[in-house]
Amino acid sequence: MYSKEWVGEYKVDKILQRLLRSGVNYIKSDSGLILEALENNLSQASEVDVLLNELLCQLKNSNFKTVRFECPKVFLECLNCTRAKMQIKGERVVYKGDFATPLDVSPQDYEVWSIFNSNSIAFLAEVMRKSIDDAKKFLTEMNAELPLQAHKMYTVYIINNKPVGVVFPHIEPNTNQEGRLFWIGIHPIYLGQGLGKNLHAIGLYRLKNEFSAKSYIGITQVDNHPMKKIMVSNGCIENKETLVSLQYSI
Repeated sequence: MYSKEWVGEYKVDKILQRLLRSGVNYIKSDSGLILEALENNLSQASEVDVLLNELLCQLKNSNFKTVRFECPKVFLECLNCTRAKMQIKGERVVYKGDFATPLDVSPQDYEVWSIFNSNSIAFLAEVMRKSIDDAKKFLTEMNAELPLQAHKMYTVYIINNKPVGVVFPHIEPNTNQEGRLFWIGIHPIYLGQGLGKNLHAIGLYRLKNEFSAKSYIGITQVDNHPMKKIMVSNGCIENKETLVSLQYSI
């Protein structure tokens, strides 16, 4: 006999597949679901609202504890059930790139490290200004969300044989080779030296040349002006419509 959790997760998977066909992408982690609708496909709004409501109701019968969802403001206004059940957490802005801008990057500018090597964990903890346990948790969650890519994502910016920053490029699942950067950061002792643009460019370079990305999507907080400036400097264009971030927890 199947367990209650197995049946619950089977039903969750079925709902996720229907959401995907309705224009809502998803990633699963060990405990939560990350959903995203970047386009204003208003003709699908009613169906998406119903499916999201079904998903939230089914969550208690699965091992998933949280759902994070992002969509444009205009789209959210059509999701009555979703707005009532999920809590708004913030607002983010989207940038798009097509790799048309030349990138002044060479393979000598970076190294790819193993994600669970002790040096990798320690360096990430320093860059993030977090504990070793927090860095290990971050990498574990990244591995759970992107199990087929995580082993080649840890990209370290090297200057004079020293690591100065880290970026995690990947292809967003269930897309037409859409490139993303899972996280990006410069080590604290190298901040303020204008290295963020180069680190971002390294991420874009790997997306194009090693991950075979056809496009790039960058998403950041609306008030993260340094990151927004970096994306523009590397040829990315800002979307006029911002995304609303929502969360539901049980």
